[in-house]
Order: sequence, then structure tokens, then C-alpha cells
Amino acid sequence: MATRSSTLHHSPGDSAPARAPGRRGEQSRPARTSRPPLGVVDRAATLERARQRQARVLFLVSGLVMAGALTVAAAGHALLAATQIRSDTLSGQLANALTTQQDLQLQRAELETPSRVLRLAETRFKMISPAGITYIQPVDPGESVLQAHEPAAAPHPKTAHHSQSR
Repeated sequence: MATRSSTLHHSPGDSAPARAPGRRGEQSRPARTSRPPLGVVDRAATLERARQRQARVLFLVSGLVMAGALTVAAAGHALLAATQIRSDTLSGQLANALTTQQDLQLQRAELETPSRVLRLAETRFKMISPAGITYIQPVDPGESVLQAHEPAAAPHPKTAHHSQSR
């Protein structure tokens, strides 16, 4: 039967040497995963990768800004087109309303002509023209009730001034 070696195993990355499994009172540790070998980092290559990463990020951000700007421009154009269509529709409705108003004013003027009113009065309402026209002169009704109840003691300043200047 082969015996296990009780030698110490030491790897360069370990801080303390590990004991060989199989001793009394010790529990076995899980095996460590192997690490890639360490080497010297090339500063120029690291800087180049960082520049490439920055260029990709800058390209992505500029693409997003351009896409946003184009979206805003398209939305503005759509809003402008919708507003122009509404304006054209309202202009057409206004022109139709003005034409209708002019037609109605013309019809009203034709209906209000004195010859038409006289003809309707004579034919439809059986009215006749008078032999003569007498105008009644307006009558002075005298003083009003308010004027009759006002005290006549103090003349009004304007009327007193007018009577003195005459």
C-alpha cells in the first residue's frame, strides 16, 4: 500500500504553505483554480484599448444624439404639416362663409327694396296708397313730473352764468 507523502506543498501565489491532506485533525481544502500566469502589462496596448473603448462610446453617444435630433425634427415637421392642413381647411371654410354672407346680404337688399315692399303691401295685404300725406307736428309736453317737484329757489350755476353773459 502506498503511503501519502506528508511533505508540504507550496505554490508561488500562496501566502502560507498548505499541508498535505490525510493528517489527523485537518480537513482537506478544496483545490484552488489555476490562475493565468502573471506578466508585465504593456502600457501602450492598455492605452490603445482605452482609446478604442472611448471611441466606441463616443460613436454610440453621437449616434443616439443624432437619432434624437432626427426624431425631434420629424415630430416638428409632422406637427407643422398637421397645422398647415388645419389652416388650409379653416381658410376654405372662411372663404365659403364670406361667400354665403355676401349672398345673404344681396338677398336681404333685394327683399328690402321699396318697390317690392309696396308691391307686397298692395297685392298680399290689400293695402292702398293714400291720397295725401299729412305730417303731425310734435307737441311740447311741458315740464316733467321731476321738474315740477324740484325747488325753484336756487338757479342752476350754468343757467345763471349763461343769462349773465347775454
